[in-house]
Amino acid sequence: MAGKRSILSKAKLATGAAVVLRQVLAHEEVRKVLANAPRDVISWASKKRLERRSSESAGRFDPTQRFGHRGLERRIRSLDGVTERAFPNRTDLGRAELTEAIGRVSLALEVAEQMPLVRRRRAQARISKQLDEMESTIVNAVLPK
Repeated sequence: MAGKRSILSKAKLATGAAVVLRQVLAHEEVRKVLANAPRDVISWASKKRLERRSSESAGRFDPTQRFGHRGLERRIRSLDGVTERAFPNRTDLGRAELTEAIGRVSLALEVAEQMPLVRRRRAQARISKQLDEMESTIVNAVLPK
């Protein structure tokens, strides 16, 4: 049989809670905090609202950045950043070729942006294939075999 539990009546619990409440409310600091609580909550909420509005423009996820022209631009920027990290020195072997290739793909994307829709889609598909090859080559070069 499990250990006995002492069951307090609801009246005893309420009396104990009232005593604790009186002791807590006897402190001036506690009363000041409670009096300022609504104002503090309103201030906090307005700060959060402003933060959310400012972050919506900066860091909020935008699915349109993943597809089409913007998606390809994002991939090119990513490759450029990876190049900077993988080849920190300008004289590193392979950096010049990779930088030149990224520049050519970026130029091709700028040209494709002005094309009519059907031709632009074909050009973007070719650019995407080129980016796929470049990304997989970098991954294969970085990872151990």
